[in-house]
Amino acid sequence: MPIERQHFVPQGFLKGFSDQEQSSGKMIWKYEKRYDNPPKLVSTKSVAWSSFYYAQENEDGEQDTDTLETIFAQTLDNEVPKIIQGINAKPNTKVSLSDEDTGVLAYFIGLSFTRVPSFRDGINELHTKIAQRMLEVAAKHESFIAEGLEKYGIKATAKEWVSLKPMLEAANRISESCLAKEWQFFVPHNDVKLITSDNPVHFSLPKSAGNIMAGPGHPAVEIIVNLRADLALVCTPPRTGGNFNTYQLDKVNSRRFNTGTARAALNQIYASQKLDGLSKLTKKYANESQSLIV
Repeated sequence: MPIERQHFVPQGFLKGFSDQEQSSGKMIWKYEKRYDNPPKLVSTKSVAWSSFYYAQENEDGEQDTDTLETIFAQTLDNEVPKIIQGINAKPNTKVSLSDEDTGVLAYFIGLSFTRVPSFRDGINELHTKIAQRMLEVAAKHESFIAEGLEKYGIKATAKEWVSLKPMLEAANRISESCLAKEWQFFVPHNDVKLITSDNPVHFSLPKSAGNIMAGPGHPAVEIIVNLRADLALVCTPPRTGGNFNTYQLDKVNSRRFNTGTARAALNQIYASQKLDGLSKLTKKYANESQSLIV
């Protein structure tokens, strides 16, 4: 039976931000940026998904709904939560990660930038514009095409699967960039729980890089991801060694990590708590979201 509900933020990852007062370990608080709905306690299964999100066409032109979804479910989306939960990070100590686990986590970071709608929708829109422009050019040379455009309002639309190949290619480039950076783990203040969103990884450009345009694959970009409610990772240039240091955040900087996550979110923020402060943070950045340049 086809798998209709296909997640762009894995359920296993979201469980790291679950409400610990709920025995199932699968319930999180959902905050919506663009609606006035109050925070709602929901299951990890019910968020960050779309129907047949990874569907594509095979060589015969038939729809293949499950191949990519199954690959993710059986490999990356299964392995990464185990790696994250296995990280024993304590302030002023070093985290030990195998080369294999580091590579898997780096690819997860790269794919988390590109598998989300904020990336894929932009790619689909670009291809639609290109197809429409080609149709308009063809209309200048073929009268029946011009007649169809004028009489029937014919429009060109790219199929949604056209963004899958760019999604995977860009994920590879970003993951390679991550591996070339210094990895630092951060433990939040005891009074602050980290949050995540439908754009779970975000990036920033240090002021030292100057006035340049850059995406997450750029060597100068700093990549930030809240791995779970009590741990964050920053991949920052330049790489100076192979050790992963862990640092303790104070309350102010812990909240800054959450602010970055809230600003980057497209529509939804996920947290382990229902707090007025998170509701205010969500609404404050309701009109902002992460924009990728890859």
